[in-house]
Amino acid sequence: MNQVSPASQAAVSFASAFAGFSRDRAGDAAWLREHRELAFADFVQIGLPTRKHEDWRYTSLRSLTEGAFSLAPQDVVSAEVLAPHVQAGDITLVLVNGRLVTPLEQLGDLPTGLLIAPLADALSVNVPAALRLLKRYATAQQPFSQLNEAFLGSGLFIEWGPRVTCERRIHIIHIGSGKDRLVTLPRHMLVLGSEAKGEVVETFVSSDEGTTSFTNTVTDIELAAGAQLDHQRCQLEAPQALHIGRVRAELAAAAKLTSLSLSAGAKLARIDIDIGLAGQGSEVILNGLYLTREGQHVDHHTVVDHQVPNAKSRQLYKGILDGVSRAVFNGVVRVRRDAQLTQAYQMNRNLLLSSDAEIDTKPELQIDADDVKCSHGASVGQLNDDHLFYLTSRGLPPTEARRMLVQAFADDVMLHAPRLHATLRPLTMGYFL
Repeated sequence: MNQVSPASQAAVSFASAFAGFSRDRAGDAAWLREHRELAFADFVQIGLPTRKHEDWRYTSLRSLTEGAFSLAPQDVVSAEVLAPHVQAGDITLVLVNGRLVTPLEQLGDLPTGLLIAPLADALSVNVPAALRLLKRYATAQQPFSQLNEAFLGSGLFIEWGPRVTCERRIHIIHIGSGKDRLVTLPRHMLVLGSEAKGEVVETFVSSDEGTTSFTNTVTDIELAAGAQLDHQRCQLEAPQALHIGRVRAELAAAAKLTSLSLSAGAKLARIDIDIGLAGQGSEVILNGLYLTREGQHVDHHTVVDHQVPNAKSRQLYKGILDGVSRAVFNGVVRVRRDAQLTQAYQMNRNLLLSSDAEIDTKPELQIDADDVKCSHGASVGQLNDDHLFYLTSRGLPPTEARRMLVQAFADDVMLHAPRLHATLRPLTMGYFL
């Protein structure tokens, strides 16, 4: 039997959706339409990754080839879906199927120098920072980034001017809604000027539990000298959902990025985080927590590229796996030849609650400099029987003792985001019984 090529699979799965999108956006600027056409052609030429590709060795994309996807239409969702994720005081931006439904005039008083706009509007008026980021990543040879580029238009552009501090947290809530095999492709650009400070949370949820939706999202981050951003992404989609996300960031001198990635939903989730430390004194802290139950597969890939001297990176990713489920962690720390005095730490720890759960972990160091402090490691284990015995001997029911130990394991990551932890602690407390 002849096998279908990765390029043909890519075309079959998404050509119809792209054709419909192109018709809907026929009135856009000629350069933007051409940009999308070239991106989709690149995506089809590259094709869908297979397990023959080293970065996809442990992750199958069969679910993406079981039929064509349609572009998700504009939709409305009930207040019950939204309510658990809204917190007073936040600047809340709701996207349904990739389309912004929150009227910007309802956001209240924003700090002078903070710009929030639909990405399509920023591109249509040629905002310099948006065009700069678009040019930087336009030729990235990553199939799902190119697919996202082909549907460029949905998503947000947020820019903090120099020395602008926003005390309110910006919360972007993505809600997938509609029939089976719909695709949404939001793209966000977060740009912080010199010495600016901000906090952004992205939450991904579904309004329909039984549908096989596909979210392909990209967030680009640019931090100027001395800027600081706290970025958190929470993937909480329905059990049959498919999710592929990428975060790309470039940090100038003395800039600092703190990142948290939580993945607790979807049948298949893949999250790539690519960080470029391009200025001396820059620092990135990457924290991650993934929770898998029966039938789930979660894959995290991180790349931290130390390009200059005197930069720091720290990574701590933890996984809790139950049932017949699987997780993958591949973290790369790259230290270039001139990046002397680099400090880099990377650790991946995993807790298996089932003998049928599987973790593939591969932390890597690629060091071309000679004056560095770098370390990496990984661990896989189960709950300690002595710890369980101690708690039950003090009167705790076995289920509560087990849950308490699991929560303590997760809190090591979640406490790095105190406000988010308060919202999500009930989820992690009740996730494993």
